[in-house]
Amino acid sequence: MQKFEIHFSEEQLADLRQRLKDTRLPPDLANESWKFGTNRTYLRELLDYWQNNYDWRKKENELNQYSQFIAEINGLKIHFFYIKSTKQGAMPLLLTHGWPDSFLRYAKLFDLLKDYDLIVPSLCGFAFSTLPEKGFINNAEIAEIWHILMTEILGYKEYVASGGDMGRGVTCYLAANYPNEVKGIHLTDVGMVKELLAAKDEQLMPEELDYKHLANKWLRDEAAYININSTKPQTLAYALVGSPVGLAAWVIEKYHAWSDWELLRKDDLCDCLTLYWLTDTACTSQRVYYGNTWTLPPMDKISVPVAIAAFPKDVLPAPRKWIERHYPIVQYTQIPRGGHFTALEQPKAFAEDIKSFIEKVK
Repeated sequence: MQKFEIHFSEEQLADLRQRLKDTRLPPDLANESWKFGTNRTYLRELLDYWQNNYDWRKKENELNQYSQFIAEINGLKIHFFYIKSTKQGAMPLLLTHGWPDSFLRYAKLFDLLKDYDLIVPSLCGFAFSTLPEKGFINNAEIAEIWHILMTEILGYKEYVASGGDMGRGVTCYLAANYPNEVKGIHLTDVGMVKELLAAKDEQLMPEELDYKHLANKWLRDEAAYININSTKPQTLAYALVGSPVGLAAWVIEKYHAWSDWELLRKDDLCDCLTLYWLTDTACTSQRVYYGNTWTLPPMDKISVPVAIAAFPKDVLPAPRKWIERHYPIVQYTQIPRGGHFTALEQPKAFAEDIKSFIEKVK
């Protein structure tokens, strides 16, 4: 593996600012509540901040204080942060992000989890990690790559893994496929519970029926992006990589809908957007949806200890009783605030929860 530092040229940053300056926005009628998508007034405010006040160099320098590497695994270049604890025999902790975010989901944890060896990779097709030549990949294949990284590249015999969104799927495959090495997994969601959606209403408990109704409404009102990303992601990609405004409108709508919005700063949003823009990964990051939709294999049962950190503003939190029937839960925590982007929104609460879990399984 090779040491790595993040650096983008002044020309790239100047080009981004110029594109933001030259933008044209569509009219936006009766959309104060974001009913039709990203609100123009807010977007214009964010774009002005991104162009005139946001400082990528500050974030770049902050991130480069922490050790990063590129490793070649199964023919792919995998970028990861590897922050070793000064504590002897520290537990390795693998953190996997989702979409539309990146390793930045966990960057606020780097100084809060110093008792552990932190490994935070970029998913394939995100940031500085590459996709295979076939043009897509799935969670199970990523889990295999992560396990090689942990056991063969870094030499760990056992580790704890945590994730949300796509990272949840990867983490679950790690637990199912490598139970001897994975000491336990910490999840912030369990994904869409298709079993409850397919069940007859009379077969469901009240909270399960509520979940079914909410999930069906969410699929109708919010889930068009899944169909696009898993069928024709390339068509949308031309708008996302050709226009930073198009990228911002597409991504920020998800942050607004899925988060505890008041917990996010403009810098958090601009960090995300700038990383996608400068790495040109708005297209490749979406290809994981294609892989998961069409090529994902069945998952074996999870037998290792599981912790759930439930954030109230997350996308469709599954009923607790259902989770406890289907996972070997040793810790379930209802975090008072926060949404889908978990550690980005509530880093201290996330860190304390994962510390508590590791104490139970180490």
